[in-house]
Amino acid sequence: MSSGTSNQEDSREVIMASDDLFSQNLVIRVLRDQVQRAGRLAHTIPELQPMNDEQEKLLEQMAEVIILYGDDLDRDVKFKNMVDGFARVADSQSFLMLVDKVFVDGITWGKIVMLICVVGKSLAKILADLVSVIVSWTLDYFKNKLLYWICNMGGWINSISSLAHYSYEQDSGSSTSLVSPFSGVVFISGLLLGGLIVWRLNRCA
Repeated sequence: MSSGTSNQEDSREVIMASDDLFSQNLVIRVLRDQVQRAGRLAHTIPELQPMNDEQEKLLEQMAEVIILYGDDLDRDVKFKNMVDGFARVADSQSFLMLVDKVFVDGITWGKIVMLICVVGKSLAKILADLVSVIVSWTLDYFKNKLLYWICNMGGWINSISSLAHYSYEQDSGSSTSLVSPFSGVVFISGLLLGGLIVWRLNRCA
């Protein structure tokens, strides 16, 4: 194996590890917020893992965007039905059915955000002793099923422009079609642009 090929593989592994860490922390950050907003203790949710200052800043900004997205989706009947349906059962089979429903037509940034929102809203409605289990399922799903796609799409830094202009796909044949344009397009763009530029420069250094 040539040194050039080896360096490329090393670089890809570093980038994948970075996106994995960011994904895990983003999920934890949003889920913790949803549990706390429901007036429940978040001690069953893992702590965030350390990142550099630029990544932590972008993480907080992205988490705020996803939380606002979830609040916007609360007005959609189909979204609320997904949350209520999962919260009523909250077992491994229903979790697999949930992710199958979300990603039935393939993975998009918006559907990844939707999954985080559904799980977060569900945690506020389930028994406390199930919270850590569902968080674990979600983190494992991100690592095993979504991380490769995220990396191939250029990582979370490339999600920002997509989410800034995103409205859920209107596909009448899909059970996940939610017509809920996010009202904060300008907010997203301004909020994340600075962190995006700094992180992209550090990530490519």
